[in-house]
Amino acid sequence: MRFDFRKPGFMEAAVVALAAAAVLLLATWELASRDVAPKTKQMQQEIDFLVEELDAVNRRLDRVQARNAVLERETDVLRQANRILRSEESARRARLDQQQSELDFFRRLAGTGGEQTGLDVYHAELLPTDSDRVFRFILTLTQNIRRASIVSGKVRIDVEGIMDDRPITLYWSRVSGGEAPEPAFRFKYFQQIEGYLTLPERFSPTRLRLTLEGGEARKAVQRSYAWNTLLEGGVNPALPADH
Repeated sequence: MRFDFRKPGFMEAAVVALAAAAVLLLATWELASRDVAPKTKQMQQEIDFLVEELDAVNRRLDRVQARNAVLERETDVLRQANRILRSEESARRARLDQQQSELDFFRRLAGTGGEQTGLDVYHAELLPTDSDRVFRFILTLTQNIRRASIVSGKVRIDVEGIMDDRPITLYWSRVSGGEAPEPAFRFKYFQQIEGYLTLPERFSPTRLRLTLEGGEARKAVQRSYAWNTLLEGGVNPALPADH
């Protein structure tokens, strides 16, 4: 059985038990070492008394240990219940955040949020890969449904950063490997575009710059986001971005 010296009453009972045991051992030694024992009866009475005291202390220790075991079980139950409550609260918050994000998305499409925006970047996000130089990008483009027309064009992606202690901008031909064409879009309400960015050695990215080119009749839309912000979960209308 494991003893917990921090539990109330344990130290007191243990001290009494040790003291009683010591006196009992001392009395037994004195009784055994005397050649003549005129007070043998008195010593025997004292020994019997101490034995009873020791038994009482042992019973008290048993009660304390039993009470401590109950308290430990109650504490474990409370801890488990607390973990369950925290998990349920986290799940509830995640559901609420998801619902709010979806609501914001459809409000943006319908233009009920007070803004009649046209072509724009609703959400931008970066995800790491197995390589520390390759990143996956996810872009969600939207258009107000009241415009009710198909929009098409290209997304120009540039990466700003530092290389050899100098600021530098890497264009799509550099970060895409030079073979993949610029991401294209064609949609009426929204579209998600995904791809990969490959950064050269010694390059430290700081910002991702997006330019949406929707044809000659439309003005190009430019958005710029901090690189670390995109890695931490992305940017959407709920989080202001640098334009």
